[in-house]
Amino acid sequence: MNRIKAFLITAAAGLGANLVWANGGHFAVDDASIMPGANCGVETWVSRVRSTNIATVNPQCNFTGGSEWALPLVYDLDSSELAYMGLGYKTVWLDSARGPALAFDTGFLYDRQNREFDNFYINIPASLQVLENVTMHLNAGVRHDRVPRDTYATWGLAATVKTVNGPLLIMEYADDDQHDPLVGIGARFRIGATHWTLDLGAARETGPGENIFTIGLNIPQFF
Repeated sequence: MNRIKAFLITAAAGLGANLVWANGGHFAVDDASIMPGANCGVETWVSRVRSTNIATVNPQCNFTGGSEWALPLVYDLDSSELAYMGLGYKTVWLDSARGPALAFDTGFLYDRQNREFDNFYINIPASLQVLENVTMHLNAGVRHDRVPRDTYATWGLAATVKTVNGPLLIMEYADDDQHDPLVGIGARFRIGATHWTLDLGAARETGPGENIFTIGLNIPQFF
């Protein structure tokens, strides 16, 4: 589940509704891992919120082996406009075969319409394999929105379950101290003998009862 985090999708979902989180191929709760060194990949997903359709392309590279950089681009498909650009940085602080693992993730978005930087965030993901096929993920962080000049805490909890011959199953809960919680489920399917994966996700923001549906394609390694 390597990604720039749901803070990226925050603004994208906001094009259609005042949602804090969105669940997609790159789920709201992050894990404590980065891609292999000397490698680049890309994550893409399309989300539907109400009648609004948002597409995100998130190229990523690990140049040195110790950190990962991401350059997400968020498109409003209804207006055919590039709505947001972003920059993300992630590094692993602690790693082991079965866990625990600990990472540091930070980044921001640039709102092209208003020509301003926004959605600055810091997130600390932790992952622990609790059973042979079950891994838990815990997130804790902080986010700053420039427009309302507000800074608030963020957190999330997720479980990933490896099935014997089927997809990876994901269940998650994400929240902050300003908005309503989001609960989501998803599945990640391996595409043939490749490293490519297909994501299907559904999430619901519990306050206004908004649903978010997402399909994503991940190419984790170009080299």
